[in-house]
Amino acid sequence: MPELSNRLPKTCWNTLVLCLLALLPLGALGQVDVDQSLTIEQYVNDVLLGEGVSATNINFIGSTEQIGYMTGGDDVGFPIDGGLVLSSGNAADAFCAGAGCLNCSGGNPTDNDLLDIANSVPPLIGQAFSVTSVNDLCVLEFDFDPAGDYVSFNYVFGSSEYEAWENSQYNDIFAFFLSGAGINGPYDAPGAFPGQAINIASVPDSDPELPITISSVNGALNAEYYILNEAPDDVCMNGYTTVLTAVYPVICGETYHIKLAIGDGTDTILDSVVILEEGSFGSPIPTTYESQAAPECDPDPNDDQIIYCAWEDCGPATITISRPCAVSSLFPFPFDLTAAPGSEATLDEDLLGLPSSAAIPVGEYGISLTFEVPQDDIDEGTETLYLKVTSGTIESEITIIIYDTPPFEATMPELVTVPCDQSEEVCIELIQDPAYSYPPVDYYWSINGVDFGSDQCVTYQSLTSSLMEVYMEDGCGREIYLQGLFEVPYDALELTMPKDTLLCNGAAAVMELEIEGGQPPYQIQWDDFNDEELVHVVDPEESTEYEVVVVDNCDYSEFASTKVDVQTVKTTIVRESLGDDTYVFDVLTDPVEPFEGAYFYVWEFGDGNVAYERAPTHTYDGLSQYEAKVYVTTNIGCSDDAVMDIYGDVLFYIPTAFTPDNDGLNDALEITGRQVRLFEIWIYNRWGEEVYHSTDMDSAWVGDVDGGTHFAPNGVYHWVIKAAGFDTDAQEFRGFVHLMR
Repeated sequence: MPELSNRLPKTCWNTLVLCLLALLPLGALGQVDVDQSLTIEQYVNDVLLGEGVSATNINFIGSTEQIGYMTGGDDVGFPIDGGLVLSSGNAADAFCAGAGCLNCSGGNPTDNDLLDIANSVPPLIGQAFSVTSVNDLCVLEFDFDPAGDYVSFNYVFGSSEYEAWENSQYNDIFAFFLSGAGINGPYDAPGAFPGQAINIASVPDSDPELPITISSVNGALNAEYYILNEAPDDVCMNGYTTVLTAVYPVICGETYHIKLAIGDGTDTILDSVVILEEGSFGSPIPTTYESQAAPECDPDPNDDQIIYCAWEDCGPATITISRPCAVSSLFPFPFDLTAAPGSEATLDEDLLGLPSSAAIPVGEYGISLTFEVPQDDIDEGTETLYLKVTSGTIESEITIIIYDTPPFEATMPELVTVPCDQSEEVCIELIQDPAYSYPPVDYYWSINGVDFGSDQCVTYQSLTSSLMEVYMEDGCGREIYLQGLFEVPYDALELTMPKDTLLCNGAAAVMELEIEGGQPPYQIQWDDFNDEELVHVVDPEESTEYEVVVVDNCDYSEFASTKVDVQTVKTTIVRESLGDDTYVFDVLTDPVEPFEGAYFYVWEFGDGNVAYERAPTHTYDGLSQYEAKVYVTTNIGCSDDAVMDIYGDVLFYIPTAFTPDNDGLNDALEITGRQVRLFEIWIYNRWGEEVYHSTDMDSAWVGDVDGGTHFAPNGVYHWVIKAAGFDTDAQEFRGFVHLMR
């Protein structure tokens, strides 16, 4: 922080400046002039006020040294060429006059609203300093009636506190307090304005609104609005803001009050100023402008300078003049249209159809005037027409910039080659000379006959080649049609799988998927497998259809399938007996032999003989049991076999005598038989009494009676056997046996 000795009292500081300036040659003085000889009314009416406002009840607080009319700002590079200066010191000293301020050193009353605004800044910017007082107060206030629906003015704030005392108690402050219809604020206002006042001087786009002080706009904070003074010989402020605009909506015809105030924070030295641009305080007659093609040429649409644009030979344009709200609709509102000084274009040569005078009829609130800008075939660049609307003392000015209309030309690529898995931006190139301004262009894209956007560029991706068309129309109604081919070098995705296959049950087959074309890598989606393999070995138990979907990197998909049928052969032997142990054999198959000779047969009869036809005839010897077997092989190699037992007649061997004397020889009656399926035997003594019964041919009679209660005596015993063979009905056999002990 600078030494306190640098903060000299105003009188001492100004005296020092005067002494130093006295030593300088006259040419070293600045070129900016500050006229302090005007009355307060002249400062307001002749310097500050612009279009659409009139001021009453003008009042000033402060020394007349603190106000002045500044001119020549452009000569020294200051943001404002001329305007009304309000200062916490001598207004002329801001531009190096060195006059000092003998009557403003703490002698003016303070302002609590300014103090509140000064102390609202620290918490909004993360600081903790506090301003203890507002001194050297300078206030200009007046009532005004706006003709339009908003009031605005331009200003610059500057200070000698910059570059040394930011974020300190020496936080110089200014404010623009606006009160009137529709306004409710926290700050004091005259009694005729019960809604009180708001401050309309704040950092642009700040939320919450941030008042402008040396601490809220400087080289470190909101620096885009700050200018470091690099011409200290002409402008005696360490820094100042860019041109800012105070603007606020108002109600036409109502009365408002504005209070423009500035003061030193805490101390009475190192002055601050606010310069209000000459003629910028206004509320102009409302006007609107419509053009078939109007470039955006207004550098600041929010300020009070209305700028419109048009091209030669580019259709009609319309200006709508609205009745000032203060002018009753019971009377017509006549006005004149003239080209103001400085205009490069004229109403009669450069515009067609715009009258030099017109009137808003009784009962109407506006009138629309249509004109055209003809093509003059002269390459003259841009021309500016300052169109002044004048009705008595009410004025409004519209700026119209007229452009030569350049040719409307454009190109697009005739061929764009893009892989199917990539997108490409296709743009229309406008052929334009940077020296000209061009009407806007509308684009209407169509791809394969389908609407596809309205931008200058489109991004497209396709699996197939496409026709791209674009229709263009500029703001002057001129049209261009272009087309190009969006080529996609894509080979169709093709899948190959084995033909449908017939397998024998239990057999396996190799199933291979072949992929051609498309754009790898591929996603392989099998219905029957949880992998992405190309080759599988399959052995289904039943007929199965294998399906697969392949998706390539272009998101194109293809489907393929193959069927594996399973053949299961079931074989059954049938026979027909011809007697004498001779049989005709046949075989039943499922599935049935599709045609004669499709199946191959091999018969093994069990007695060493074989046959190879389907239905052979074979004769057995009848002495034993045999196993007949057939092997069947289908035409695709599937095989099955079947077995059938062959039995002859029932055969028995029964001894005629046995000796149950326990000598180990012939001690029991044992029966031997063949091809016996069912067996039952009864043995009787000579008196017909049953002595033995059995259903088990392997169970021998040991000569006992009733299961061993006593032994049967020697003698002849009769037996009866009932037996059935496997291929014969039951038969009864009788005989006798001698029992000898």
